[in-house]
Amino acid sequence: MRILVIDDYLNVEMALRGILDGHTVAGVRDPAVLPRMLAYEEPFEAAIVDLRYVQSAATGLTALATLRELSPSTKTIISTTDEEENRLLYLLAAFQFFEPRALLAKRADAFVTRAVVEAVGRGDPSPSPDADPFRRAAATRPPLLDQLVHNRTELGIWQELARFDKRLQIASAAHVHPRTLDVFTAAKGAAIDVVAAHFPRPGRGTEPVTDADADAGGAGPGAAHGANLIRVIHFARTHEQFFADAEVAGLLEASWRSR
Repeated sequence: MRILVIDDYLNVEMALRGILDGHTVAGVRDPAVLPRMLAYEEPFEAAIVDLRYVQSAATGLTALATLRELSPSTKTIISTTDEEENRLLYLLAAFQFFEPRALLAKRADAFVTRAVVEAVGRGDPSPSPDADPFRRAAATRPPLLDQLVHNRTELGIWQELARFDKRLQIASAAHVHPRTLDVFTAAKGAAIDVVAAHFPRPGRGTEPVTDADADAGGAGPGAAHGANLIRVIHFARTHEQFFADAEVAGLLEASWRSR
């Protein structure tokens, strides 16, 4: 089987060459150069796609979009580290928009890695249990990602939540009424609960958020609104790169238009 490794670290590709001996393994360091490689290489049966790239604005979503356009027969496997909490929304987007065949943790040992890759090559329907929660989240109606970001206005609010602490600052920057922001934070607090139920993680959502605590008192929007604000600010800052990503915005907008 011909396998493409898209990862910014050469040592990852070299390790996979050793694990996947007997298969042909090639690699690229940056999804931005993937079109050029695919133009002169023979087709790949499978691709192992890193999610985040230190030296590139491109992400695993870029690679998945390129593969879908230029090499649609290539079966894709997302490879990522469990420690990156900010990977979560990128993974939700990957499974909602591109339907990769498997999710492979970089900590996986050689036996598991080889088993997952070969199961994908055989076309097994569920080659990795780690992917199942993301498939279920993408299959909910509405999809979990849509529950978090339902339209362009909501995307703008998420972006401003990552920049400001105060209710009135956030509402002004997002060009919405403060009461609209209160409704948003209540609804997205519930959506964050759904995310936590799908992907439980110790301590998720419990970290303090700087000056926003001042809004959680009895003044202004009230304690309930303030508590919701603290939660969504923390979530927005954890996933700030996702909400600011132009490629993500394009995928979301296409999804909104297709409703």
